[in-house]
Amino acid sequence: MAGIFDYSRRRFIQLSQIAVGSGIGILFSPKFWKNSSSLVAAESPIYYVSPTGKDSNPGTFEQPWKTIQKAANTLKVGETVYLREGTYPITEQIRPQNSGEENQWITYAGYPGEKAVIDANKIYVAPAVGEPPFDHDQGAFQIENKRYIVVQNITLINSHNAGFTVRDSHYIHFYNNTVINTFASGIAIWQNSSHQKVLGNTVINANDRNMQLSHPDFQPQNPPHEAISIGSIQQFEVAYNHVCYCKKEGIDCKGTCSQGQVHHNYIHHLRRQGLYVDAWKGVLEEIELYNNIVHDCECGIAIGAEGGSEVNQIRIHHNLVFNNRATGILMARWGQDNLRQNIEIYQNTIHHNGYGQGNSEQPYWLVGGLYFYSKNVKNVKVFKNIFSDNNYFQIGYSEAYQPQGLAGHNIQIQSNLIFDQNQVTYPIYLEEWAKDYVYETKGIEFVEMQPDFKDALTGNFYWTSDHSLEQTQDYWGAFSPHQPETFWWIINFPPTVQSSLKVNE
Repeated sequence: MAGIFDYSRRRFIQLSQIAVGSGIGILFSPKFWKNSSSLVAAESPIYYVSPTGKDSNPGTFEQPWKTIQKAANTLKVGETVYLREGTYPITEQIRPQNSGEENQWITYAGYPGEKAVIDANKIYVAPAVGEPPFDHDQGAFQIENKRYIVVQNITLINSHNAGFTVRDSHYIHFYNNTVINTFASGIAIWQNSSHQKVLGNTVINANDRNMQLSHPDFQPQNPPHEAISIGSIQQFEVAYNHVCYCKKEGIDCKGTCSQGQVHHNYIHHLRRQGLYVDAWKGVLEEIELYNNIVHDCECGIAIGAEGGSEVNQIRIHHNLVFNNRATGILMARWGQDNLRQNIEIYQNTIHHNGYGQGNSEQPYWLVGGLYFYSKNVKNVKVFKNIFSDNNYFQIGYSEAYQPQGLAGHNIQIQSNLIFDQNQVTYPIYLEEWAKDYVYETKGIEFVEMQPDFKDALTGNFYWTSDHSLEQTQDYWGAFSPHQPETFWWIINFPPTVQSSLKVNE
C-alpha cells in the first residue's frame, strides 16, 4: 500500500486504486498529489547533514554539515538536504530562511532507510505573557512566510512547545514524519495559509502537560491545541496519519477552515475527541471527514461552533467509529453553541460507544451512537449508517428540540440499520455534565437487525454475508460487501511515501 516515485518525471505514482466505498479509499491519487510532491529538478544540488559533520564543510555526502539550521540558512529554490542517521539536539527553533517555487520545491528529508531524530528538549520556552501566539504555540521546527517546502521522514521528539508549526505559508507539505512528546501540537498549521498536506505522519503523546517547562513565578497551564491542529486555513488534506496516546483531541479543523479533506487517518487511545470540527471567529465550511478509523477516544467525532458564527457544509461518511468512551458522533454544545447547518452523515459504522463507566447505573457524561446535543443544528441528513450496540441510544436528541422534535430543524433520518439492546425508558437524563433529557429516534424506513460483523471484538467490521440493500450495490455502513477485506489501518500503516530524489552517494 505505498506509492513510488517516478524519477524520470519527478512525480509520485500510485500502486493501487480502490473505490472509496470499500473503506480503503484512493491512496495518494493524482488529484491529491497534483502540485504536491517534492518536484525538484534532477540537476538541483543535494546537501547532507550528519551529527558527525561540521558546518564549515561543503555539505556533501562525504563532508556533511553538522546542524539542520545550517541547511535551513542555505537551501534555495529546488534544493534538498538529507539528514543522516542519528540524533540532532537543538537549543533553538529550526527556521527555514528561503522558499521554493512551483515545480522546484525545497525539501528537508531524512536519508532513506535511516532514522534522523531532532531532540528539542533543550529549547527554552518562555511563559505565556501578553497576547498570543505564545512561545508554546510555536514549533521546534517552524516554517513562517514561506512557500513550496516539503518536510519528509524526520522524527522530532521532546518539544516543550509544538513539534512542526506552519504560519502564513502556502504549499507546505509533511510526509511520513514522526512526532513524540510535545506540550502543544505535534503538527500545527495556522491562519493565512493554504494548499497544505499532512500525509502519512505519526503523532504520539502530544499535549502532555508534563512536557511544559516550569517557571517559578507562573502557574502551570493546560496544554494548548490538539495532536494535529488545522486552524483557519484553506485547501488542505490531512490523510493516512496515525495519531495515538495523546492527551487531548486527535485532529482538529478549527477557526475558519474551508475546503478541507480529512481521510484515512487511524486515531485511537486519546483522552478527548478523535476528530473535531469547530468554528471560531467566523464561518468554517466545506470540510469532508471520510474513511477514518476512530476508537478508544472520548467522543469519536464531534462538530462544534464554540466561538465562530457558523459551521456549514460538512460531510461525514465511511468512517468506522467504535469503542469510544462517550458518544460516537456528537453535535456538541461547548462554548457559544452557534449554528451548524447543511451536514450529511452517511454510511458510517458507529458501534459500541458510550460505555465510559462500564456497567455503572448512571450514564457516562455523554453516551450513545449519534447525539444531537446542540440545539442549534439544522438541515442535516443521516442515512445508510449502521448504529449498533451503543449505550443508552443509537440516535438521540436533546429535550431542546421538543416539542417539534428533529423535524422542526429539518433533520432527516432515513434508511439506517439499527441494532439496539438497551432496556431503558426515554427520555433518559444525563446528569453528570450534559444535564439533558435525551429522546430516542430511529427515523424512517430503518431496518432493525443485528449486523453480521465477522468479529467486532477484534475490530473486523466486514460482514460474513452480503448486506446489500435488495441485492444492489447499495449498502449500510463503512464497508462495502463488494470489495475485498483490507485493513489498511493495521498493515504497514502509515503508508510510506518514497524519497523524492535519487540518493546521490
